[in-house]
Amino acid sequence: MESPTDEDLVLALRAGNLDSLGALVARWEQPLFRFVLRLVGRDDEARDVCQETFLRVLDRARHYRPGAKFSTWMYQIALNLCRDRARRNRRWDRILVHPRPAADDPAPEPAAVAPEDEQPEAALEAEERRAAVRRVLESLPTEQREVVVLKEYEGLKFREIAEVLGLPESTVKSRMYFALESMRGALERQGVRV
Repeated sequence: MESPTDEDLVLALRAGNLDSLGALVARWEQPLFRFVLRLVGRDDEARDVCQETFLRVLDRARHYRPGAKFSTWMYQIALNLCRDRARRNRRWDRILVHPRPAADDPAPEPAAVAPEDEQPEAALEAEERRAAVRRVLESLPTEQREVVVLKEYEGLKFREIAEVLGLPESTVKSRMYFALESMRGALERQGVRV
């Protein structure tokens, strides 16, 4: 038997089936956590935002538009919660975007795992390059950082990012272009190969 789609689960949730929320949480908990962690930078805050996101999914399931991609809707809710939290904390510009996974995180970033045959020097160089990218990403303006995280780390298409951010697709592409140019220049100034 085919497993239900995200849309099927949200529609079942709208109809009062609370088990479908559990299925959505099981399916999206880790991807959502990694996304939020890149934006807020702290495990405890990321867990709070994720919990609040799923509570809002439950509360606002009746507003979900059938045919819309669930992940886009969910990321939009989470992003708004991150922005609200940042405004309250007044420290958005100091937030880490891509911290190292905590020891209790079940899935490390794929790029953080070096192949077994990789030489120690190459592994060290790759880790230094990732750290430089994290620092440069952290220094980007918030609007550019959000686009980069959604595109490069979450794999959303420009159309989906535009929907999440409530912007024209051309604006999203422009922010991505300027973010990548800024990152490339900063990395080259640091002597990091791009």
